Amino acid sequence: MSSLPRVTLLQTGETFPELSAARGGFDRWFADGFGGAVGGWEVVDAHRGAPLPSAERVWGVVVTGSPMSVYERHAWSEEAAGWLARVIARGAPVLGVCYGHQLIAHALGGRVERAARGREIGGVEVERLADDPLFEGLPARFGVWQSHSDEVVAPPPGARVIARNAHSAVQAMAIGEACRTVQWHPEFDAGVMRHYIGARAHLIDAERGTGAAAALLASQPAALPSGAAVMGNFARLLRRGGA
Repeated sequence: MSSLPRVTLLQTGETFPELSAARGGFDRWFADGFGGAVGGWEVVDAHRGAPLPSAERVWGVVVTGSPMSVYERHAWSEEAAGWLARVIARGAPVLGVCYGHQLIAHALGGRVERAARGREIGGVEVERLADDPLFEGLPARFGVWQSHSDEVVAPPPGARVIARNAHSAVQAMAIGEACRTVQWHPEFDAGVMRHYIGARAHLIDAERGTGAAAALLASQPAALPSGAAVMGNFARLLRRGGA
């Protein structure tokens, strides 16, 4: 029997159906990204109304992205927010990704709004603001995969902002010893990112001008190592039970 922690994956949405058919969805991407660093996954489809496990028994939680917005206050999302607040309060390791980053901010008293600078998508650079365990081995500035139109505009009380860029001032947060959140997608790879850009090309062109999506596609890097680093570092927090 594995001594590695079993992680609860709180799914707050799904990727594009055609991408899921070809490459799997968030659950597969995170499982692949963490590899053998965790003992298994309990997948909870929160956005479909699946019952949440006991907040007192989960070892650790990863919260996925979603095409929805936290400020829409869907009933399932509000329930998940309250549940996450209880999980975080007891000190269990939690990683929030994109919507998960925003949902945790909301759950703990922060504020999420439409991004003032609009959509952020593709491989972009962020700046780390702290020597946090989540960023071990990463330089002061590093590339990440982004796809979001909302952002955290006010972190919750007690949160430390540990990464930023010119687009969003709150790109990552540290909350207590064991909760970490990132606006970007460490589970993405270049192929997934290219699909997102292609699927949203009409929106990108409408926002930035004709041909903007094609230019963005042509400028994408072949790979970004930060995702593997972030997931590996969080896996160490899981095994230690916190920072």
